[in-house]
Amino acid sequence: MGQVKFKVIGSGDAFACKGKFNTCFYVTSTQSNFLIDCGATSLVALHQYGITTDDIDTIIITHFHGDHYGGIPFLLLDAKILKSREKPLTIISPPGCKDRLTTLIEALYPQSSDLLWKLNVKFFEYKEGKVINVNNLKIESFPVIHSEPALPHAVRINVEDKVIAYSGDTEWTDNLISVADGADLFIIECNLFDSKVGGHLDYSTLLEHESDLKCRKLMLTHMGDEMFDNLDKVKHAWLEDGLEFIVE
Repeated sequence: MGQVKFKVIGSGDAFACKGKFNTCFYVTSTQSNFLIDCGATSLVALHQYGITTDDIDTIIITHFHGDHYGGIPFLLLDAKILKSREKPLTIISPPGCKDRLTTLIEALYPQSSDLLWKLNVKFFEYKEGKVINVNNLKIESFPVIHSEPALPHAVRINVEDKVIAYSGDTEWTDNLISVADGADLFIIECNLFDSKVGGHLDYSTLLEHESDLKCRKLMLTHMGDEMFDNLDKVKHAWLEDGLEFIVE
């Protein structure tokens, strides 16, 4: 099996705290190159790191909030207008992504959705308990607790011989135990340090449940100002924009 490389395109929250780009991770292997989430700032950040839309085979979306999927219209526009992309692009998401994107594209660029859907885009939707097998990936989804209209999910992604797990945005739920189980890398949102806000995880709650998370490596993401103000008290590693490493 080949190496699986993980690059942080954006690690920030919806408010871009500390100037971080919205959530977007780029994973490459010999078999597949894909994004995990594609927040509104993602195309800008991808350009900064020299990654083109032609380098992306698949986009995996955890939920329908702008800092997690709002960058897709810009990515599609780039792929169609600048790259004249012909190869397929796969989008894997909660149900209803094409309709939501059509509405979003029309709001941003009126009368553009017909043009963009001339791209060869294939959609796959999460179903609880079902594994999606596409583009040499195996994706499992798990409902989590965030804004219900955004259809929040956590995901486990098998690529090569590695498992990358990601919580998406969520407060604590025991489903995270299954998401993390045996993962080579588990990325977990940690927006707050000890404040309690529905739909988001805080570090003190994570510490209470840490022993339940049986993963090989855990890293924090989606941190807000309260987390940045308390980094001296945080014992876990966290994602930074531009960080790149091999999943081991």
